[in-house]
Amino acid sequence: MAQKFFEIIPPGTRFPFVRSAKYFIAVSFVLIVVSIATMAFNFSSRGSALNFGIDFAGGSSARLQLAREVPIQEVRDALDAAGFEGASAVTVPDADNQIIVHVKDVASIDMATAKGCEEAVNAYPKAKLKRPMSYQEGASKMFFVFESAPIYSELEALLSKAGCEGKVDKGTGKQDEFPVELSLVGMGVKIQDELNQALGAGTVTGIVSSETVGAKVGSQLKADGVKSLLYALGFIFLYVMLRFDLRFAPGGIVALAHDAFITVGAFALTWKEFNLQTIAALLTIVGYSINDTIVVFDRIRERVALSRDTPIEETTDVALNETLSRTILTSGTTLLVVLATWALGKGSIKDFAFALMIGIVVGTYSSLFIACPIFLWVNRRFYGGEGHLLTAEAAAATVDPGTVLAAENAEVDEATGRAVGDLRAEAAAKAAGQGEGEADKGQGVGAEDGDEPAKASRRRRRQRPQS
Repeated sequence: MAQKFFEIIPPGTRFPFVRSAKYFIAVSFVLIVVSIATMAFNFSSRGSALNFGIDFAGGSSARLQLAREVPIQEVRDALDAAGFEGASAVTVPDADNQIIVHVKDVASIDMATAKGCEEAVNAYPKAKLKRPMSYQEGASKMFFVFESAPIYSELEALLSKAGCEGKVDKGTGKQDEFPVELSLVGMGVKIQDELNQALGAGTVTGIVSSETVGAKVGSQLKADGVKSLLYALGFIFLYVMLRFDLRFAPGGIVALAHDAFITVGAFALTWKEFNLQTIAALLTIVGYSINDTIVVFDRIRERVALSRDTPIEETTDVALNETLSRTILTSGTTLLVVLATWALGKGSIKDFAFALMIGIVVGTYSSLFIACPIFLWVNRRFYGGEGHLLTAEAAAATVDPGTVLAAENAEVDEATGRAVGDLRAEAAAKAAGQGEGEADKGQGVGAEDGDEPAKASRRRRRQRPQS
């Protein structure tokens, strides 16, 4: 009894993928243009093509819990009044009375304030500095080395009065030195204090999360993120070229770049935060999409080996239709999980699921309508149908007349390249011939035992052709 598997696409479906490719390529072109236009509009109106998180833009971010609902514009006005240049504030849609504040500042003090604090410490009468203060712009700590032990509480009050609020602790150094380090108040605490002062005491009840990234570190992370994508595409190109053929590789890479760019365009259109987690999502999309594309390419290669006298365009259509059910079922089940994560998730995981959701849909689409048409164009434009991907005319001129090709959908033996059904038929015929030989041999044995009728019969068969 033959096994039956569930197929969402009925067997025998022949959707004209190759003939319809130009229409879907046009759709992709429109999506890419919309993505570019959206990023250009964002750059001109908002100063940035994407809503870069502090991972890439640098600065500080604080997620704050409010005691009551406060209009977001009042929060922005309070940040501007407090002197936070380029600050932004947005509400958290999946949490009650929470806001996320982004500021360009990476430290609670600037270099001018740090110099003033050093002058105040130099004037401290109970301990003298052994060497100048150590502090780098944007750092969260200041380091002092005294000739004698200072009183920490007095030093902390002195520094706070000079504008360097924080906690003074004993540092590490040589035995004959008295090192002291000041841990500056973080930007999250400073933002909380400024908002409570402007909106009323107790308005901000707590800091859910706070992080700071320097501008140089942000630029380096942005460059590393771009490099990671380029390296991934380059190694995938080499893999496809070695695993299949050079003419397959360009289609796969163009499809992957297409998927990543449209996903980035979706972030530009929705103005969702673009950060390191988004880069991780893009790399996940690239890996998932190339897996689907390779399945399609592998079926095309199998079909070409079975139908060398069929034009490559028709063979590609057959291969795409044969893998269509598998492609839709695999991508569909994955998409269900991602949709559930997006619907139930909160915060950064929600944006990660959003990126995967866009990437899975676009990646499935590109495997069918982008990668294969480009492969056919490369094969026709640069190879002229040579090699193992022959056109119908070239195949007719090169196939040996004695070669028997396997029928469509036939199972092929990899060792001999012949249809398994033909090999089984030959084996059965050979077995039948051996059976007849054994029967003749048995008759000969009977003749030796005195079977005269058998001898006479053989003599008549031998003599008949001579009459």
